Amino acid sequence: NENISVFLHWPDTKYAPISQRKVQHFHYHDFYEINYLYRGGVKNILQDTTIQQGCNQILLMNPYAYHDPKISDPDTLLFNILIRKEFSAEILSGYSPGNSNLINLFLDNSLGMGPLKPYLLFDNTPQINFILQQMILEYYQGQQYSQQVLYAKLIELWSLFARQQTEKFAQNEHNIPEDVTKILSYLCTHYATTNLSETAKQFGYSSNYLSQYLQRYTGYCYSDLIYNLKMQNATSYLIHSNFSLEEISERLGYSDVNYFRKIFKKKFGISPRAYRNQHKSNA
Repeated sequence: NENISVFLHWPDTKYAPISQRKVQHFHYHDFYEINYLYRGGVKNILQDTTIQQGCNQILLMNPYAYHDPKISDPDTLLFNILIRKEFSAEILSGYSPGNSNLINLFLDNSLGMGPLKPYLLFDNTPQINFILQQMILEYYQGQQYSQQVLYAKLIELWSLFARQQTEKFAQNEHNIPEDVTKILSYLCTHYATTNLSETAKQFGYSSNYLSQYLQRYTGYCYSDLIYNLKMQNATSYLIHSNFSLEEISERLGYSDVNYFRKIFKKKFGISPRAYRNQHKSNA
């Protein structure tokens, strides 16, 4: 019944019972998870990336982030701070300091963390490190009103996360040329109907140059950008609409619904229908 819990990750460490030292597999949780590394190292394998986390980083994963943590040293101390999904919206919905609405940190598509990128990495600053250690100590002491104290520290922690992420966004926006921003805005609107040749013509570039230009500033070539936009909007339609799979497929620009089912399952490891049922049942 706890809204905030703390666990020591012990598989593959010297702290684990012998029978649980080799428990490694892909899994996900119905809650948000903060990985705080006190010492040692961990390699988190996600579906599309691998994150080698050190003590200078904090990893945040949203619900349904499939991952497989692999400890690099038996002496590693990795703490998992777990936050119940329903509680996250409940406790932070009215808290909006300045221009930063903390509830957005918990929404699927905010701050760059969504179904396509179900994690965020933060710098483990001295201030953040101190708050996390306070939370761990508070939880294990188990004193009266411990959850209330943890609530307060969570809000402070998320304020620092939000501040750090906002600063990173500001730096990225400053470095991205205005025409790239316009192209990305165009693709967000026309992803289902346009193609590389049409987009290049729209902005006065050759097809090859446009794809390379976008990759230089976004890390994705044109086809990957379109694919990601389609998959991101697919998850939104599945969760927030009652459109049939055929209607969603058509809205995304796919003429064959079976092809849509195939590429969606390849991307997320689950069928569109199962994804919809899973997320709506937890909404």
